[in-house]
Amino acid sequence: MIQLIKGYWRGFVGGPSFDQAVNHKFILEDKQLTVTLPNTNLAVVPNKIDISFPYTSACWFDENKKMYEQHTFVRIVTSAWMYVPVISIIPGDEFGMLSCQLRIKQTDKINVFDKQALAVFVIQAYNDFHNGSDGKNTKIRKEITEQSSKMAVPFTAEELEEEITGWIENRGKPPIPPAQMIKFNQNDWVFYQEVRSNSLSRNDYYCLPLNESSFLEVKFDHSVDRSDKHKKWSKAALASQQQIMESIRLTPILDEKNNLLVDNVTKDKA
Repeated sequence: MIQLIKGYWRGFVGGPSFDQAVNHKFILEDKQLTVTLPNTNLAVVPNKIDISFPYTSACWFDENKKMYEQHTFVRIVTSAWMYVPVISIIPGDEFGMLSCQLRIKQTDKINVFDKQALAVFVIQAYNDFHNGSDGKNTKIRKEITEQSSKMAVPFTAEELEEEITGWIENRGKPPIPPAQMIKFNQNDWVFYQEVRSNSLSRNDYYCLPLNESSFLEVKFDHSVDRSDKHKKWSKAALASQQQIMESIRLTPILDEKNNLLVDNVTKDKA
């Protein structure tokens, strides 16, 4: 009853609940990573969660990496939370979903400890991929150029660029804001967003160096299904994102025996 009343007041139910959360602990070679993630409210089969991540090994990274667009990473842990109406009338009436994924990335292009270089690197990786030979923006540019060439009166060079820019803004991968520094627990994280002006959905990324060639990345995916209901849950999702980031700790392991003591436990305040 209390949850129902709270839902009517907020205009939605669901989302992360820190009353029931899991305190995850992982070994990153000489470091211990901890994060508190609320239990998911989705009916999904739990993914296998590894405990140890030898992040300095290039061989381990190559054997375990996943690739999506410009992102190449090894997943540590993922969770997601749906936001739904207080009373759902029809199937598929979800307002949206927030997901969080912790992962490890490697690069030999920069010294990752240089956070200013890392801030430039993540934005450049986005631009290079989507404007590269197989990138979405490149395909749009080729398509519009071919259409113009078949017109009775082709676009002028200026008109063509304006048309391409409009299509990239609506269907492609437009430029994203520069990365910035955001502090959590005395650590400066490199923060950037993959966002478009015509969509409420977005991805938020926080990056923290692990060594010269590896960094921890935390991805938050704000997926909006009903734009007319986004205001109801957007602030709650951002507050949960902040709370998850504040829960992250990366501490040195001074005693090898500590490796045997690390596990994942559930925190239940109910």
